[in-house]
Amino acid sequence: MAKKKTKKITKVWSAQPADAIRLAALRWFALRIESLAIEIYASDKTRYASMETLLRVTLKRMRRVKSNITVHHESECPDGFVLCKDGLCAPMCEGLIADS
Repeated sequence: MAKKKTKKITKVWSAQPADAIRLAALRWFALRIESLAIEIYASDKTRYASMETLLRVTLKRMRRVKSNITVHHESECPDGFVLCKDGLCAPMCEGLIADS
């Protein structure tokens, strides 16, 4: 009996009305974290170690979120983004672009 061919379905990225606002909000948070960290260090250099620890913990937690996401095809990335080896979409990859 002949096997049925199954077609691999990939999501195609499409813009949503709230994308620009959500990206702006993420950027605001990131810039505010940077600004506050610099203000704290400038005001009290003895806080560097605790600030570094806090920022490292934050990055580790974000990497945990990242590890649960995998994009399988470049069409799942928005315009201007490419699929990187780590399975995420980025404007530019560190190293080579993942095989599609």
